This record gives sequence, C-alpha cells and structure tokens, in this order.
Amino acid sequence: MNNKRSRAVSRQKIQAAVIDLLKDHELQDLRVTTICQKAQINRSSFYDNYIDIYDLTDKLREYLVDEYQRLQDDISEPSFTILLQHIKDHQDLYRMFFKLNLQMGLAERFTDQKQQKNYFDQTFFRNGIVAVIGEWLKTDCAAPVAEIVEVIDAHHHCLEK
Repeated sequence: MNNKRSRAVSRQKIQAAVIDLLKDHELQDLRVTTICQKAQINRSSFYDNYIDIYDLTDKLREYLVDEYQRLQDDISEPSFTILLQHIKDHQDLYRMFFKLNLQMGLAERFTDQKQQKNYFDQTFFRNGIVAVIGEWLKTDCAAPVAEIVEVIDAHHHCLEK
C-alpha cells in the first residue's frame, strides 16, 4: 500500500513539474533529468511510473481528456458559462490542453455534428470558440467570464438563423 501511495505522490510531482515546465518550454525540449529536478525526485521514480517522456505525455493527454469529459458529463446541458468558469479556475490545465493540441474537442458539445447543411458554419463556430478561449488564456483570463460568454453567444445565435 505504501509503495502505491509513493508512486501516486511521484506521479503528482512529475505531472505538476511538467505542467510548470510547459509554461516556458515546448514538449519536445523537455528531458527526464529536467523533469526530475523540477519534481525533486530521482530518475528511478520517473521510470517506475513512465516508460519515457512520450508515455508521460500519453498519460497526461488521457488525464486531460478524462478531466474535460468528467466536466462535460456533469453538465446536463452545454453551458459556455460553466465551461469558461472551469477554464478560468484551471488555467494551467487548459494551457496544457492547448500545448498538447487537444483543444479542438472543447467546443464539440456546442454544435450539432449531424446537421450537414450548416457543416461549414459549425466548423467555423467551433474553431472560433477555440481561438477565443486560446486568446483569453493568453491574457490569464483577464476578461470576465460573462464578457466572453456574450461574445460567443452572439455568434452562436447566428447559427440558429
């Protein structure tokens, strides 16, 4: 049991270190040694948890997608306000989302994938949401959630016409 807990603590330290390092570095520039130094663990602890940096990246992607999916599952109806508040409250998580190129799924629940006649409008809208969120994150979510919701809603209503 103690070994399991120790590994879990190491994983948390490693993930926190990677999230922090990715603020200033690209994923391909990270090295196991740098991650271990930042996490204050030894290399063997890293390799007890991950095969290599790519395995770590895959596990982080899974975690981020699962976390995002959990949020979506908790919402009975898609809500820009809930999504944006979650982004504001977990900025590092979503910056990582963008850094690992997972952001395109952010807007999926807000468009009707089956409606072919508006396919290009929907694609334009989804990409617009992602761009707005990306820019908002670059400003540390300085604009109020309500302001960003207003911008997105204004364009969302255009799709309904």
